[in-house]
Amino acid sequence: MEIPAGPRSLTGNPGDRAVKAPSTQGRMPELDGLRGMAILLVFLFHYIAIVPGGSPGSLLYRIQSCFAMGWVGVDLFFVLSGFLIGGILLDARPSRRYFQTFYARRLFRIIPLYYLWIALYLIIAFVFHNARGLLAVGSERATVAPIYLLFLQNWTTNLHATLESAWLGHLWSLAVEEQFYLVMPLAVRFLPKRALVGGLFLAIAGAPVLRLVVFRLSHSHAAQYMLTPCRADALAMGVLLAVGWREDSWRARFFRYKKIIYGVTALLFACVVSLAVSSPSPYSYATAAWGFSCIDIFFALLLTIAVLVPEGPWAGVCRWPWLGELGRLSYCLYIVHQVVNLLCHELLLHATPNISTWKAVAVTALAGLVSFAVAKVSWILFEQPLLRRGQVFRYFPNVAISPAAPAVLSKGVS
Repeated sequence: MEIPAGPRSLTGNPGDRAVKAPSTQGRMPELDGLRGMAILLVFLFHYIAIVPGGSPGSLLYRIQSCFAMGWVGVDLFFVLSGFLIGGILLDARPSRRYFQTFYARRLFRIIPLYYLWIALYLIIAFVFHNARGLLAVGSERATVAPIYLLFLQNWTTNLHATLESAWLGHLWSLAVEEQFYLVMPLAVRFLPKRALVGGLFLAIAGAPVLRLVVFRLSHSHAAQYMLTPCRADALAMGVLLAVGWREDSWRARFFRYKKIIYGVTALLFACVVSLAVSSPSPYSYATAAWGFSCIDIFFALLLTIAVLVPEGPWAGVCRWPWLGELGRLSYCLYIVHQVVNLLCHELLLHATPNISTWKAVAVTALAGLVSFAVAKVSWILFEQPLLRRGQVFRYFPNVAISPAAPAVLSKGVS
């Protein structure tokens, strides 16, 4: 799969040293690292923050509270996806094979593992349809297949059974991704640049308003978190960054106002911390009104700093090898990690996941290692060969839109 990075070098103000942006060939390790941070946040949220643990005021409760906003990993994934997919589309815009190649590559990257995961669930659901305990599934299992096969789960599903929730509940963000894949290729292909940029700004400004309307009118506050129009600002910010990434004038403005941008980033970080302390739920009014916007702009600025200041300390953190490895394996990790945790606790402790004892903590850590091992095997034996098959499809004869990083994927949290 390809990740865009246009050829560029930039000299900012006279006091700024010339900065050479990443080549169009090879990887952008900073982006792998950011993806690794995103999946790590999701792991910490699902494995620590939302499982039974300490009582209010206890040390364990305070530790869990530190990860109560790990769900923001999905926002980082969305911003990254907008940047990477938007860049691919912008670079491939003149291609006669624009739609054919884009959707063929998405098919090889996203569909096989996802459909395999859904098929495994359906087999279990129908074989053990009368089971109790861990293998119990919801009564709506017969309707799950078309919903998930068509990526509509963020609009319709309400899961209750333990296994069903762990297996399928977090896949809503993949539906947001796929719906984004339907709209953005059309917008990039057919809209003039000015209209495209205007539309992106409209999405960024309109999504918070829509979230407040949904918050007031919907019976479920989860709607503001999962509906694609409500999350369009994160994706649009990424695409907007991809547009600016390809414009010398936009990059020059970054270096001209670099200190101000760093200050805004620090201020947004303070806002995110404030939200984490006062209202960490993705379903709260504060999150709908201003929280998502602050989080998404913060991540967009972190992405910008990482790719435009490759010699800076933040880019150095993003290039840590272990973060890059997590990023490369993040698709499978995201899909399997909750079920692995559930199975490990059930098989070893005969209980649902928790961290209330040292044994439970050890089993949770083991589940993380098992998830990593499963994802590694999947990458080597299944995902990577499929990616190579997808690379057969090219936008231009004998020219591939250069991969700067591995396949694009976004996973959210439930």
